[in-house]
Amino acid sequence: MSMSVEVTLEDVLARHHVGISGAEFLAELDADLSRVTDPSAAPLSAAEAAFLRANAGPVASEVLDTDPAALVQDARRAEVARMADLVAGSVGIAEAALLLGVDRSRVSQRLSAGSLWSFRLGRGRRLPRWQFTADGRSLPGLEVVVAAIPSELSPESVAGFMGTEQPELEGRTPAAHLAGGGDPAPVAELVAGLGRW
Repeated sequence: MSMSVEVTLEDVLARHHVGISGAEFLAELDADLSRVTDPSAAPLSAAEAAFLRANAGPVASEVLDTDPAALVQDARRAEVARMADLVAGSVGIAEAALLLGVDRSRVSQRLSAGSLWSFRLGRGRRLPRWQFTADGRSLPGLEVVVAAIPSELSPESVAGFMGTEQPELEGRTPAAHLAGGGDPAPVAELVAGLGRW
């Protein structure tokens, strides 16, 4: 006789020490999914579709020939994956304290002082994993970089930047540059420039 064990979102979030409730996670996900626009809500005119087919290349035709419901479903699945990646690529304050070997209050102090960076998820704060080295330290020079991060940048944009090789850093990622003791000033200048686009 096989027994079925029902796993809830609360169980998964607790097991992985995410630090937010299932209700908070679902509220964030619901808000994000609500922003996914249904392409059938504002269909293109025949003239607009013809113009795109003639001028936007083969990808435009492929998209125009795709069922709008499938596009919405794909966009919503991508949003669920984005939320999962956001949680997996970050830690809560308690987990950050464990990583750094300090008290939770010290992590909160460092967030207030700007020597660690976080974003809101639900009612809590999440700290991206890119800020930490494999041996449980925060990246050297992080306070210079944190001060330069534009407030309008999403956590995904910042993480993408920190993990992308930059020619200005001799082909290293900003995280690897800092971890190797590199000057934080060029990283700060580059990340500040992301807000100008």
